[in-house]
Amino acid sequence: MSSPMKPRVKLLLMNCAVSAALLYRWLTGTALVPLVITGVLMFTLVNVLVIFTSKRSTSTNTEYK
Repeated sequence: MSSPMKPRVKLLLMNCAVSAALLYRWLTGTALVPLVITGVLMFTLVNVLVIFTSKRSTSTNTEYK
């Protein structure tokens, strides 16, 4: 069985996914203001969720060892 992904790699991949989605929407002609607002919300949400789940999984993993 493979080891779980490190939180830093997850964070990098999720931020790249959000960046790619926002870039695609910008290139297809979405207005800039809604795109900036969406970007701020998405980056904040993704980063907070990844950090929260990594801290939670770390505390869960140490309880079972």
